[in-house]
Amino acid sequence: MSPADPVVLRTERLVLDQPTADDVDDIARYCTDPVFEHTVTTPWPYERRHAVGFVEEFVPNGWAGRTERTWAIRWHGRPQLLGVVGLRTARTSVGYWLGREHRGLGVMSEAVRRVVDYAFDPGGLDADHVAWEAVAGNVASARVARAAGFAFDRGDRRPVRLRDGRPFPAWHAVARRGGTAGPARDWPAEVGAP
Repeated sequence: MSPADPVVLRTERLVLDQPTADDVDDIARYCTDPVFEHTVTTPWPYERRHAVGFVEEFVPNGWAGRTERTWAIRWHGRPQLLGVVGLRTARTSVGYWLGREHRGLGVMSEAVRRVVDYAFDPGGLDADHVAWEAVAGNVASARVARAAGFAFDRGDRRPVRLRDGRPFPAWHAVARRGGTAGPARDWPAEVGAP
């Protein structure tokens, strides 16, 4: 298997595999969640054709070009898509989203931890760190990152670019190989206690 071949990852509860044509309707439905308009860089308004392009072009091209590894998140033994997690190789950074009805179950932090482990593995990316960034105020994403072992970086003031190219204040964190998460006090107060 070459590093460009899609890799299936597993946790105790989850299977992370490549999104397929069977996931298009769920992707299209999940990505119309109004929260996505301001927190995710997916097209807006999101249409079914965007989901088709994501599954048929973006995901396989990312694996083939080694620019982004994208996984569908599923419960073991169940085919329904719960969400998506991606690992961008240029900055070794992670991004993710979860369908509304699957939030609050610890699914995303479990999936992100597994993807970070893959990034650190010599058989994966053999990275020394994985970055996370989100629009400042995206508390749900920050809680996932913190639960997945990321340490908040108060010194990183770079903005994120919104889908229209405008800069917007951002939060940044990093997970380091062999490292531990930073103190909870380092995260913005609105993220809350772990």
